[in-house]
Amino acid sequence: MPKFLSLTLSRFKRSETGAVAVEFVLIAPILITLLFGTIVMGYYIGVTHSVHQLAAGAARASVVGLDQTERESLANEYLSEAGTRYPLLVNDAVSSTIVFDGVSPAGITVNISYSTNESMLQIANGFLDLGIETIEKSAYLGY
Repeated sequence: MPKFLSLTLSRFKRSETGAVAVEFVLIAPILITLLFGTIVMGYYIGVTHSVHQLAAGAARASVVGLDQTERESLANEYLSEAGTRYPLLVNDAVSSTIVFDGVSPAGITVNISYSTNESMLQIANGFLDLGIETIEKSAYLGY
């Protein structure tokens, strides 16, 4: 082996200049995955809380109505402002049903289904296989 090549190889063996880069390449994917997972879980908790609060708020908004039609109208009006009242929610992703108990209504149940399509949760479903496609919450209020 030529002397120049053996000197270069021995110098290369002793050099530690690229060790940090190699360590970063090995650890970075794990750190990025943890960071992304933390952000996604925080977003999921925020959206879930917002959906639950939307259902509860719609039920509470219906209290001031005098009859079932007016109460349903008030609840639907509240639900139509979901994106304004709760910044994490998109109006197009919200679907709801309102059920009254009793004839004079004795209570109201507001069921909300929130689709996670076209949100950060859909992206996370692709990477992390979370299986979160809809978030469903409901609220009951007795009159």
